[in-house]
Amino acid sequence: MLKLNFTKSTAAYLKEKLNLTPAEEEVALYGLQIIIYTLTGFLTICLGGWLLGCFWTTLAVCLTAAGLRLFTGGAHSNSPLTCTLLGMVMVPLLGKIAAITAPLFTLLSLFLIVAPGLILSLIIIWRLAPVDSPAKPITSLEQRKKLRFFSISAVFLLAMGQAFLLIKGQALAIVLALSLGLWWQAFTLTKAGHWFATFTDNFKLRKEGKRNEAPLL
Repeated sequence: MLKLNFTKSTAAYLKEKLNLTPAEEEVALYGLQIIIYTLTGFLTICLGGWLLGCFWTTLAVCLTAAGLRLFTGGAHSNSPLTCTLLGMVMVPLLGKIAAITAPLFTLLSLFLIVAPGLILSLIIIWRLAPVDSPAKPITSLEQRKKLRFFSISAVFLLAMGQAFLLIKGQALAIVLALSLGLWWQAFTLTKAGHWFATFTDNFKLRKEGKRNEAPLL
């Protein structure tokens, strides 16, 4: 299988031109991977949603989860590529679920689903956010308090938007998609979310190990 290691080539080029140390080259490589994988992941998620016939609900899930993640943090895979691939699968899937199931609910029944999920997510975010990572540590108590404030504020803004749509009786699929994005992001803050990230890392390593052991044809 051909691997396009253009991020490594670019980092090596920057190292040569800017006389970077190996540590600085590693930082540059990680930054390039984050930028490129984020951009390609977003475009692929949108494409997946469009192909599945659920572009707007997929976009709602994506923007909700990604927007909250800026403040709440969450479980991280060891590889930016693994995070990107997981998002490319999960976000369109959640968008499709919202598009298919929303027409089955009345305004009242949807509210009775969205409201408890909102409360539970708010409790999780209040207790656990922000969750940092070795690659992006939170270095001060003041920063932690600020991120928690923004996290809670973002959830309330999301709830206001959902309440407006429910009162108007419009875009019920979007309302559900916003909740699914919120619930997914809240899940990544929990121990179960961290276990899931570890599981995907280990699964990827097992697959790579099998490929490495296979004979070359």
